[in-house]
Amino acid sequence: MRIASPSRLMMVARTDKEARLKDFIGDGLAPREEGPADHKCLTVFVRNPDSPVARALCAAWSEGRIDDTRVRILICDTNAEEPAATSLLDIPHAEFRVLADHSFGPAHEQLVVRQSRVWIGDCLRRDPTKRDAFEIYHADDAATGVFASASFEKLWVRGRPLKPLAASVAPEIIAVQSAEPDALPHNPRH
Repeated sequence: MRIASPSRLMMVARTDKEARLKDFIGDGLAPREEGPADHKCLTVFVRNPDSPVARALCAAWSEGRIDDTRVRILICDTNAEEPAATSLLDIPHAEFRVLADHSFGPAHEQLVVRQSRVWIGDCLRRDPTKRDAFEIYHADDAATGVFASASFEKLWVRGRPLKPLAASVAPEIIAVQSAEPDALPHNPRH
């Protein structure tokens, strides 16, 4: 049996997709009447920092929508295809891990806001020029949120921590550079 492809494909511009995702994040993190037990958390599993969901998260961060939210980001490839003015890696309070395992190529990008709002997008192995063809929004679906969160946790454990650049520089170099830009630290052993 052969399944015919749809006669009309709905094409969505990348900027429209990013705007919808940014609104999805903002609406999910809007204040609620659920009381103190309601924790703001956001998890993202992306192909790279250039992904539409990564760009939408950067836009939400630059607008101050995720300032008091716990953010955990799992990235498969840290190289961006098109460098942006603000990068996903610029979010200061986010926790990052890298999952550099090619066996997860069939997995899909995922965003979970609080634990009831889930977005699932293109698979990670899709050619970047053919991306943005698949996405599903689950606006307030606690059951889907539970499964998506469990999936993210399993992937998070397999990832390795991504250290920010500042953490890999010796403290004495940072101290000297901030005090005197032209001076280099002296090594007492030489």
